[in-house]
Amino acid sequence: MIGFANNPYWVSVKSGADYANRVLADRKGKVDWIVAGDNIDVQTVSSAIRAADAQGYDGVGFFIAGEGNCTDVKTLSAKGKQMGAYNTLFECVETSGGTVAYAQEQFKAGQLAAQEMVKAANGRAGKVGIIVSQFTAPGSEQRRQGFVDGLKGSSLTPVNQGVEARDSASNTFSAAQNYLQSNADLVGIYATAGGPFGAAQAVAAANKQETVKVIGYDITAENIEAIKNGSMYGVIGQDAFGQGYNVAIELYNAAVTGNKPSPVLQEATAPFVTKENLSEHDPSVLPTGAPGAS
Repeated sequence: MIGFANNPYWVSVKSGADYANRVLADRKGKVDWIVAGDNIDVQTVSSAIRAADAQGYDGVGFFIAGEGNCTDVKTLSAKGKQMGAYNTLFECVETSGGTVAYAQEQFKAGQLAAQEMVKAANGRAGKVGIIVSQFTAPGSEQRRQGFVDGLKGSSLTPVNQGVEARDSASNTFSAAQNYLQSNADLVGIYATAGGPFGAAQAVAAANKQETVKVIGYDITAENIEAIKNGSMYGVIGQDAFGQGYNVAIELYNAAVTGNKPSPVLQEATAPFVTKENLSEHDPSVLPTGAPGAS
């Protein structure tokens, strides 16, 4: 299982892969977690996939950074390797012969975030700042596009097309701070990727928790704490634990049986979590891997 380690999302994905390793131990299966490097892009993921192939793994699960990774899916699937992607749904995983793709439907999640932001504004008109990972990151970009689409016809408008924070909480803090200082009519901040609690910290530092609502992604300890203290309005989960666990298990099953799951493209659950329904989703009080808690 190939991933990265630049924000808390990866803690849940790795936890899922590690849990799969324990489940499969008495079935002569083994799951290794491999950190691909520092840059999350097609080339880095592709290099990690090819390295895993060279090490003789029967299956490779990976964070898909773009359609370019489907070239490796096609090549290795033709050699009999089981190939699984997570984080973003790409049809090319299936058409290239891949085994499974398990992820949130990102554009739809962005639309959901927009609907919830309009509700949170409670009838007020104003601006919303958008903070993305990178404009070249497909999942983040789909979430941004869905959000912009979802705001159409509402009383809320984006400040601009967004700014990059590269999954960094400190960069997200700075970007949120800039939005707060430059827009007197700011009513919300939307963070599409890693480090959204940085925006919550900026809102809290400005003492604007009541007037500026922060919506982000992932049910992580940092985001849960921000929801509890009121600096973050809500987050959308993406079953990060399941992205690690489900993909690993599906790869193992396919390697053993020779049969792929149906469907290959599998949409992860994406609950919207606020203080009101937090008890149903808080990973600190729910069993490991509980649906809707990552």
